[in-house]
Amino acid sequence: MIPAHEERSLRELKDIIQQTVKVRRVTLSLFLIMALYFRFGAGLNFPLPLIFSPLMWGLLTIPFSKLIQSQNTKESLNNIHFGYFFVEILILTYLIHIIGGAEWIGVAYYVFSILYVNFFLPTAKAWTLTVLAVVFFAGISYAELAGLIPHWSIFNDDAELYKNSFYVTTTVLAGGVGVYVTTAYTVQIFADLFRKKNESLREREFKLQKLWKELISVREEERKRISKRIHDQLGQTLMGVKMKLDILYKDTEDPRLKEVKELISEAITESRNLSHLLRPSMLDELGLAPSIRELVENFGASSDVTFSLALDSSSKIEAEQRRVILYRATQELLNNAIKHGNPSRVSVELKSSDSTVQLSVEDDGSGFDPDEVARESGLGLKGIQENITIAGGDFSIDSKEGEGTRAEINLPLD
Repeated sequence: MIPAHEERSLRELKDIIQQTVKVRRVTLSLFLIMALYFRFGAGLNFPLPLIFSPLMWGLLTIPFSKLIQSQNTKESLNNIHFGYFFVEILILTYLIHIIGGAEWIGVAYYVFSILYVNFFLPTAKAWTLTVLAVVFFAGISYAELAGLIPHWSIFNDDAELYKNSFYVTTTVLAGGVGVYVTTAYTVQIFADLFRKKNESLREREFKLQKLWKELISVREEERKRISKRIHDQLGQTLMGVKMKLDILYKDTEDPRLKEVKELISEAITESRNLSHLLRPSMLDELGLAPSIRELVENFGASSDVTFSLALDSSSKIEAEQRRVILYRATQELLNNAIKHGNPSRVSVELKSSDSTVQLSVEDDGSGFDPDEVARESGLGLKGIQENITIAGGDFSIDSKEGEGTRAEINLPLD
């Protein structure tokens, strides 16, 4: 199984590549529109493949995008990307040939591919494609010079520079080798700096995640310890005092003792509630779903709000940290809904799949502006967001004033 930080890095890389695919589609669409205009509007009599090639190139991005999204390792992602760039260079070579680019601006056609290649791919694959671009450009240039393939051009040019061996050699060396190699080398330097900086940030993030998880564990262990002491020591002590008062009251029937007994009973109840609030034993013994059910029942008993529950009994979360994060999040969200939203109904839903668990809390209360609350709120919602993010999940709030609130958490089980 892929470690969480590597999976996130792979996901980020996929997102960046998908953005470049969108850029390609936009530029190819513009190129196609211009080609159609010049061919049929302006009356330039250039070969129709100049129109069909960019169209096929654009269509090629569709299966490529799907293949990129389905990859699970960087190595397979790089292999798919390498194959796409190889086909892209072949298409560019053909375009250079049919427009007569071997003797003019065609040398610049590979530049964007060279930029992408040397930024995204490992050094060996990047240099392989860079060298192939030089070889392909030199190949069509010298093939036209030797008369092995016909020379095409969309412009009327009497100079016939493609027949000048000195011009062709200069173009290949200065344009092909000089521009492509220089571009590749420069981009690789900046890409390497970017990767090192990114890895440094990712390492810091990983350390921060580790520290935050340790902090959650320590905090919950301390809560568990205090909860146990309140229940086992303070609770038992208060219970012992109450039993002695019961004996004294039977002997004296002093009404003052009855009042003290009632106060002691309240203290016992409050200590139990405090112990449960600090760390519900059910969370460790029975799991998340029963604990959330009990939590909701307690909120329902102390308010006039109608609660509805949809708890997936199969949502068994082995990791203690994730159980705690989701329980505390539910606790905070319910508290916020009752305290600030003034709802009449609140629904809580917990469901899971093979890899994720989803928790949602929805109410029909007054609602609020999430952006404003994000700026002004205290540790409650910010704490939920931080905990969920560190655990590799997503936390979202959908709310409008007067239209209620829906908070949703998606957390990976691993």
